[in-house]
Amino acid sequence: MRAEGPVGPGTGLTPAAGRPGIWTAGPDEGVPLVLVHGIRVSARMWDPHTRRLAPRFRITAPDLPGHGTQHDRPFSLEEAVAQVGLAVEEAALATGRPPLVVGASLGGYVALAYGAAHPDRAAAVLVQGATARPDRLTGWVYRTAARAIWGLGPARAARLNDRALKRRLPRESYQAIMGGGLTMHAFVEVVEDLTRRDFLNVAARARLPVLFVNGRGDRLFRAQEREFVAAVRSGGGYSRLFHVNGPHDMSISDPAAFTRIVERGHALLSEARPEAFAPRDERT
Repeated sequence: MRAEGPVGPGTGLTPAAGRPGIWTAGPDEGVPLVLVHGIRVSARMWDPHTRRLAPRFRITAPDLPGHGTQHDRPFSLEEAVAQVGLAVEEAALATGRPPLVVGASLGGYVALAYGAAHPDRAAAVLVQGATARPDRLTGWVYRTAARAIWGLGPARAARLNDRALKRRLPRESYQAIMGGGLTMHAFVEVVEDLTRRDFLNVAARARLPVLFVNGRGDRLFRAQEREFVAAVRSGGGYSRLFHVNGPHDMSISDPAAFTRIVERGHALLSEARPEAFAPRDERT
């Protein structure tokens, strides 16, 4: 079940010419920022954040395979990483600088995998709510949810999710998410793919600055948070872990607070590793 329609007024996100599934906002002189969405939603979930981050930041947001404008594409981690790669390329070409890649939940796993695959293309990665190994307890929880969705059928599951999101989320987040549409079949595809992956091994290959941010109330996805930090460091990467007040879905349940997290994360990473954020032609 998808909610189709044009970009709403005032969102700032517009489709990038010649790059299917890539959305942009903000001036080219802004700080480059790539935002990667969570499961079953789309890049449009970032509309409320875009309004707060632009014009200081120049934002690029991809629709992952199986989601949003890419809902007909099967999901795989490799294809999701490739889609983030298109967003990173767009951001770097527009601004002349490598972007900070920020991912929430599913987007956090994908952002980390992108950093592992291409540590020289992004300035750094901020991972929120993605420090539990999907091949362990977290995967069992999500496989159970996926079976429930399969039993209900995607259309009925989408209607139930719509009602739940409308009750739980602030109006701006709900409108943004429904503007991009819910794709419940993607939930099943994502769970089947990610539960086969060892993300600690992925983290060990991420040889670039990685900032992990977890909500204090997000017990499930904090399960291996210190192991993730240690894995990045074991591979030679720079990594830190921060806890903030909030639940797993803080990116959509409190977009104002999450925007401040992104801004603070960029400032911390810029102070710690300023060379990572330098324009490409000025690097030594």
